[in-house]
Amino acid sequence: MKLILRIYYFLGFILFYLYKLVESNLIIAYDILTPKMRANPVFLRIPLFLQSDFGLLLYSNVVAMTPGTLSIDIIEDKKILLVHVLYDKGEENLQLEFRNLQEKIKRIAG
Repeated sequence: MKLILRIYYFLGFILFYLYKLVESNLIIAYDILTPKMRANPVFLRIPLFLQSDFGLLLYSNVVAMTPGTLSIDIIEDKKILLVHVLYDKGEENLQLEFRNLQEKIKRIAG
């Protein structure tokens, strides 16, 4: 039963990530094709609650593969991820998005 649940969460994560990937690509394409740039870059310190090295690796790579974001460094004994975000939506909103992503990864990576 545990295996089936992990497969379910994994498929859900893949669909979620593909949706976010397409969404962010469309936002960047729109920004490139319109005369006015909407980019408002910011650095964020994201608190990490993932414990496994695999979970941290997956999380930092997923963040880095999404257009408009870049993982810079894992600091303070694997407690903080430094991230560069191209489009600032407010720190609270961004922190919530990154936390939701960590929760999805925790379900599949343990």
